[in-house]
Amino acid sequence: MLRVFTVLLGISCFWCQAELVVSDATVRLLPPGVPNTSAYLSIENLSNKAEIIVAASSNIANKAELHNHVLVNDMMSMQQQDSIIIEPGQTVYFKPGGLHIMLFGLKQTLVENQEVSLKLITQDGDAIDFKATVARPSHATHH
Repeated sequence: MLRVFTVLLGISCFWCQAELVVSDATVRLLPPGVPNTSAYLSIENLSNKAEIIVAASSNIANKAELHNHVLVNDMMSMQQQDSIIIEPGQTVYFKPGGLHIMLFGLKQTLVENQEVSLKLITQDGDAIDFKATVARPSHATHH
């Protein structure tokens, strides 16, 4: 009986695996020589447990950080985020004026419509690799 329970427990945990889906990923195109930019995307949690994003990276920048615009003393400011929680069934939007990925120390000049690689890391150590298209600011927005 214990053996059957262990097998069933193993099967049920298979369904608990994280399923984060990234879509509409863009990186803001800025004039040549500007060393930093930002990335925007939508990320949907299709799993049945909360997922926590704790880091970001990209091969096009020396450093990537999770950021958010927040209101402090009646002024908007950008603050680094230690983590971003995505509840089961929730879609979180990284967009101008809100959550975003800051890319510091660009290693190359970006070109419109260029495809670049980015990665998000969960608290469990899972990596979500995705591609983003470089776009002018008017095209790098989400609804």
